Amino acid sequence: MRTHSLAVTCLLFLAAQLLAQNAAPQPNRRQMPKPEWVDPNQEAPNGTLYKTFASKVISRDVNYLIYLPPGYDKDTQQRYPVIYWLHGMGGNIRAGAMMFVPALDAAIKDGSMPPAIVVMPNGMVNSFYCDTVEGPHPVESVIIKDLIPHIDQTYRTLPKREARIIQGFSMGGYGAAHLGFKYPELFGTVIVNSGALLDPEAAMGATGPMPHVFGNDNARRKTEHPRELAKQNADKLRGHTRISIGCGSIDSLLAVNQDLYKVLTGLNIEHQYETVPDVPHNAALYYKKLGPRMFEIHKQVLAGLKP
Repeated sequence: MRTHSLAVTCLLFLAAQLLAQNAAPQPNRRQMPKPEWVDPNQEAPNGTLYKTFASKVISRDVNYLIYLPPGYDKDTQQRYPVIYWLHGMGGNIRAGAMMFVPALDAAIKDGSMPPAIVVMPNGMVNSFYCDTVEGPHPVESVIIKDLIPHIDQTYRTLPKREARIIQGFSMGGYGAAHLGFKYPELFGTVIVNSGALLDPEAAMGATGPMPHVFGNDNARRKTEHPRELAKQNADKLRGHTRISIGCGSIDSLLAVNQDLYKVLTGLNIEHQYETVPDVPHNAALYYKKLGPRMFEIHKQVLAGLKP
């Protein structure tokens, strides 16, 4: 009887352990914040401003952060170019305010960078800045149809493609290339920092990190990829759009960024490419390593602008 009781106890213990393991979050599953069009956290670090606007696409408010350069409130006649900085997967609008804005603000204040407005759109955590099938979360349409017109109507911008720069890191790099290559009439400069330019052939169906974006529509998964958009709009990009691609030398995404570089080279589309030594997939380290050089293309573009 005692042996039987011991066996039962052991079985119950093992069953409890298995239940606990199944209930616990798996360590290899990335826990994503819940996508929200209006983040209840209204923190706006490093001199940025937390704002919302009414989106016609989704008939509700959407939030963003904005940085206005020094002197914006004093000279009420001056107009400014706009940098749209896109955050990475799992991030939020404050990412750019923490990593990009402080360096830009310092460069503007010391005169090494022309003044510019920075807009940090809501990427809904993991949208890849596309109109997703799951949710749905039409982030692309909200940015293109609602946010850009709102910014040009609300702030003293230079409302023309030559004065719009779109840029981002990781998922934001994919977004910058996706939107910049798809809408060359809106953006004069596209900057891809360690872009998550995932191979569509390796992310079919419900596999990979972006099944919620395209679902089982594998045809759209291919045609919406930045390298395919570059092919589709090569004539509109060639000689008209400034493009910069950069990636860390030990970044897991180095190969796919090099692939985009090769595609653009094959299409005879002018661009800059740089591999940053000894940098993994880490935005803070990437920008720190670049230092003032991160603004070279910005200065080239903005210096030639006329009001």
